[in-house]
Amino acid sequence: MKVIIALVFFLNFSSIIAQTNGRITYKAYFAKSEATEELRNKSIKHYQDLLDEEMMAKMLTFNLDFNNSESLFYLSKSLISEHENQDRKKYVTGMFYGYDKIYVNRSEDKLVEQLYYAFGTLLKHRKASLVKWKLTKETKNISGYKCYKATYTYIQKWRGREFPWEVVAWYSPEIPLQYGPIRYSGLPGLILELSENKLGFVVDKIKFSKEKVKIKIPNKGEVLTEEEVNKRHKKAKEQLSN
Repeated sequence: MKVIIALVFFLNFSSIIAQTNGRITYKAYFAKSEATEELRNKSIKHYQDLLDEEMMAKMLTFNLDFNNSESLFYLSKSLISEHENQDRKKYVTGMFYGYDKIYVNRSEDKLVEQLYYAFGTLLKHRKASLVKWKLTKETKNISGYKCYKATYTYIQKWRGREFPWEVVAWYSPEIPLQYGPIRYSGLPGLILELSENKLGFVVDKIKFSKEKVKIKIPNKGEVLTEEEVNKRHKKAKEQLSN
């Protein structure tokens, strides 16, 4: 009996260890389509351009590497053809954070974003706990896992105005990891699907590892505070709009 109990404990312990290391693969998509029939009737060209962007988004794959305390989110693969409009390809890739790397350390409450801008690459340091989630009882099944809905409102500031972005996360307590796509983390379970404004990420594959996954903190770019990054970004947008 003692041998059986010890074996069960060992198997459960090994399972827990395995779930603290691995890689999550997400597919990108547009959570809100702007290619409506109303737009098609107004401008077939604009309508087709938006359909092309939605198609491009589905060709982007992202990885979330993780261990027991850290995670790193980055573009894994882009299958967007070189024959596509290159400006639109760059726009869509950038919109989905395809040129960025985002690191989270929950135990140290650290968020490091290596962000690509037209004027250069910047490193942005913030607290990982910046998101204040609102938990709900709403559920749905994603890839065989029961997921719960959590929401948050991100405020995008531009030219003295505030634009609220709705963030919706579907997380599963069955996978007790506090990680998720881009900068979002801290829920009592892995985020399997997330939408931020009109952008979306949904889990494609989950691969656990018995060995510790080594995470490298992004270190390329100029280190700036959040306030300094926002000032630099604002200046660049104003230059583009003039």
